[in-house]
Amino acid sequence: MTTPARPRMLACSLLIVTTLASGCDRVRSLTNNLGKGGAAKPAGTAAYDSAQVTAIDASTYDAFIARKNRLVIVDFYADWCPPCRQLGPILEKAASEHPAVVYVGRINVDQAKQFASEHQVRGIPDVRIFKDGSEVDRFVGCPGESVVLARVATLAQDVSPAVAEAAKPAKSIEKSVTPMPKGWLPPGMQKR
Repeated sequence: MTTPARPRMLACSLLIVTTLASGCDRVRSLTNNLGKGGAAKPAGTAAYDSAQVTAIDASTYDAFIARKNRLVIVDFYADWCPPCRQLGPILEKAASEHPAVVYVGRINVDQAKQFASEHQVRGIPDVRIFKDGSEVDRFVGCPGESVVLARVATLAQDVSPAVAEAAKPAKSIEKSVTPMPKGWLPPGMQKR
């Protein structure tokens, strides 16, 4: 004889499998975020796939914000903070919309209490935006996806991407070197 909870659990499992088979991204993301024991992982603790979003600390902060010709966003957050969990994916999206231009560094204030205090972090999420090591903007809280993306897009338009710099064709050799006259030989050499 089965207990009443078992059929309900089977029905939920069947629903998830059926939904996954139909390609529902929302259910797929929910099942991917399940940790051990079926508990959901906090959004702020996700391992970042992108090189543009990294976890930083007091020892890497100065080097991170000093990146030349880049827009650097520093997010002071905590895992238990709902607005922080809401803002994290928005900042990741902003970085992905501006590849090689926007970099996001996240500092967990629970792990860096003294550092957050030194930087006068009074509320979280506390976001600071830097260009060439100088702070150009900041906000506290989660103003909404459209506001954050518009702010980042406005600040990022002055920054030229490294990809564009690397993709520029090198100066052609033909234009930079003048050809030698026909029959020229170095001094002291004779034609045979």
